[in-house]
Amino acid sequence: MAGMLVPPAHAAPNSAPPGALFNVRGFGAAGDGQTDDTAAAQTAINAALKAGGGCAHFPAGRYRITRSLLLGSADRIDITGDGWTSILLHENNEHLLLWKEGVACRECSVRDLALLSAGTDKSADVAALACLGGAERCLFSHLLIKGDGARVGSGIVVEGVMDTTTLDHCLMWEISGTGVKVARGSEVRIFGGRIIGQDRYRDRSIGVHLTGDNGGVHIVTTDLIGLNTALQIGERGSKANREVFLTHATLDGCIHGLVQIDGAYTSIAGCWAASSDEEQILLDSSAEGAILVVSGGTIFNGGALGRGGNHGLVVRAGSFTLSGVTVRSNKGTGILVDGDAVRDYAVTGCRIVDNGVGAALKGNNYVFTGNVLARNGQHLLDAGGPNKQAANNVLAVSK
Repeated sequence: MAGMLVPPAHAAPNSAPPGALFNVRGFGAAGDGQTDDTAAAQTAINAALKAGGGCAHFPAGRYRITRSLLLGSADRIDITGDGWTSILLHENNEHLLLWKEGVACRECSVRDLALLSAGTDKSADVAALACLGGAERCLFSHLLIKGDGARVGSGIVVEGVMDTTTLDHCLMWEISGTGVKVARGSEVRIFGGRIIGQDRYRDRSIGVHLTGDNGGVHIVTTDLIGLNTALQIGERGSKANREVFLTHATLDGCIHGLVQIDGAYTSIAGCWAASSDEEQILLDSSAEGAILVVSGGTIFNGGALGRGGNHGLVVRAGSFTLSGVTVRSNKGTGILVDGDAVRDYAVTGCRIVDNGVGAALKGNNYVFTGNVLARNGQHLLDAGGPNKQAANNVLAVSK
């Protein structure tokens, strides 16, 4: 909507048709960065809700918001701006845009806005956008969430259910909590954008957290950088997720890259998993029944700062397939199968080079074949079996 002439707000909300536009300026918002525009913004939102669904629009400006803006249960309400020149200054230590528990965020959108933390530092569990009653068939698009003189908490948090909802090119900078929290549901899309942490050693930050019972979650060309954990699949005590697809994404510079603690099927295709302290990809010991499929891409530089376990792929439960992947320059072990319960796995056609240990294998019923191992401190430690095939690999002279 950038560059468009915004029509005035409806003076008589009761007569406005569903889908009408309600300009916050027409309800008294100044957008000058000095005036408290909370009441005007809430009045515009209420007018859109009263009309049965409409658009509360923030033209370019800086709008001070000093308490939560409450969204009601009307379907098809939109909160929009003119792009990142439309700035909501999030001054209070509570959620900025809030659908409370029991209030559905259904067929709604929030787009083309900058949601900036100002005034008070935010607690890790305080979000720029919170759907505590769930989000269904929604769009959150082209949002900038970052600090403006105050610490950022979380980005977009959904509780209850998150179904058929898309996040499109949202940028979250210096997150101390959770960038995107995805509640149970299906058909969730996260396209593009970046989620960057603030202090991975102090914060328990998570880029994307799939809390449980999710299926059809696609994370595509998204960067998750400098966090405590880039992507967490599952949480203890919750129902396992079902299918997760990570495609051409970047996990970089975290303490933990991808951590899976449940039995989901996870597909990783063409991704860059690099420079995490502990491990780039982990199937935790609690991930019984998990199936991990990694094809293409790179697992690189574990322990770049010399802290932690320094490993590439670590598997402690479940089963996995690694095919056509470059595993290189991990200071610990490039591929570490660390559990006798791991079984029915295959590592084929991979380039495993310049690691402390190329691969350390345990478990049963596996194939390790057709791989090239070069310049590792030790190429292959094979403690598994008895039913296995570890043959037809190229092992260069160790460095």
